[in-house]
Amino acid sequence: MKTSFFMPKNIFSFLLLSLFFTACIPEEPRYQKEPLKDRGEVLLYLQPMPKEADTFRFTIESISVIPDDGDDIALPLTFADLKGADLVGVQKLLASGIIPHGRYRGIRLQIRSAHLQGKQGEAKLLVAEDSFMVQHSFEVNQGKISTLFLSFDPLKSLTDGIVFNPFFTLTTYVSKLLSLTGYITDAGSNMISIFNKDTMLMQAALATGRAPTGLVFDQVRGLAYAALSGDDYIEVIDIFAGKFTGRIRLNLGDEPQELSLVPDGKTLLSVNHGSNSVSIIDTDARSEVIRLNVGEQPTAAVIDPLGLRAYIMNSLSRSITVLDMSSKVIYATIGVEGNPLKGAFNRTGDRLYVVNKYMPYLTVIDPSRLTVTGKIFVGTSAVSIKADTRSDLIYVGNSTGGNISVISPSVSIFVDTIMTAGTAAFMTIDDQENTLLALIPERKVLQMINLTNKRIIAEIDVGEGAYAVAVMGGR
Repeated sequence: MKTSFFMPKNIFSFLLLSLFFTACIPEEPRYQKEPLKDRGEVLLYLQPMPKEADTFRFTIESISVIPDDGDDIALPLTFADLKGADLVGVQKLLASGIIPHGRYRGIRLQIRSAHLQGKQGEAKLLVAEDSFMVQHSFEVNQGKISTLFLSFDPLKSLTDGIVFNPFFTLTTYVSKLLSLTGYITDAGSNMISIFNKDTMLMQAALATGRAPTGLVFDQVRGLAYAALSGDDYIEVIDIFAGKFTGRIRLNLGDEPQELSLVPDGKTLLSVNHGSNSVSIIDTDARSEVIRLNVGEQPTAAVIDPLGLRAYIMNSLSRSITVLDMSSKVIYATIGVEGNPLKGAFNRTGDRLYVVNKYMPYLTVIDPSRLTVTGKIFVGTSAVSIKADTRSDLIYVGNSTGGNISVISPSVSIFVDTIMTAGTAAFMTIDDQENTLLALIPERKVLQMINLTNKRIIAEIDVGEGAYAVAVMGGR
């Protein structure tokens, strides 16, 4: 048999070709922080300010925690200039840091300057003291994250109309209802943030191993599964208790990136980006049943509504591997024109829509015939997709322009556009409130969008390594 190959005519063509194939490869996870080990971490959130704070503006010089024994320990500030008008009703991460475990009796703030907006313009205030101590005992445990909440009371912070004597309170616990719980994985910070989807406020955080990425909820059993790309295992979390209950070990070098759960919750798929494989996992036994080799650079798995087949997106191979879930074997391979990244089924499960890297259209696949049946133009390169099983609309996060295209499968065109703060890298839908949650890592926010009027109604701070989001009551 004669083997043929292509050789570019000159080195310039070769370099262009090399750059093209390199661009097709998904980015490797970036590990920005080592696991905590024998230390702990503190996250200090500034709680939403009341309306009365809109005339205040002040700058924080430094924030430190006060141990029961020893000197203050500085916490790096996330931002220093606090303008009340911009913080009314908005929670922000004010400071964070990795510190020794132990007991602490509060925090200390140093204020650099303060101003008050009046009818005649802004006036500079006198700052009462060099530093202000906010007392509240809390504990930092080894390998754990302690979340603190700082509240500012503007009505008690002004003396004689010219002296700024800030009144703060510090708390460590925010009540929550399980039905309102949401999780966000952050691959750069090695943590899972826990938030209240009703108030859109952070409540707590769980320290994980390296690079948590893919995330799924088993809402019936109250369990969450998070892929640890940097440590080659899957973390199991009890959502009711908000704590880890076990780990599912994978092979060294697997780098699990995405997870997908069969509707009955008994089978979990792990897409192993590092080993070009998929692990089929028994969730009761919490162990791998079998692993199957798929195409190169697998990026996601989509399971049909009945849980009969799974479709693995092989980005570099330009193919989709079809798994038979009952026999746990590879059933077929579908070749596609682009580099498939993610997919979603329509409401009836008779169409699979796939987003392709660097291509301005969706690939439409007929799962009964396992063939590509068409394309739908979305305007620009797409990076994420979410199907709404209530309206049967398809939401596509575009890589440029800061918008989400709304696709109507019945007419195979996009019918609306939702403007966002940036690229919606991940999306999910809250069925209870009929809202779309769009994760925008480049702007470090999770935005909540009303699906009726397509308006942004709330947002919450996230880390730049934010990867996936899941909520109780999601669809």
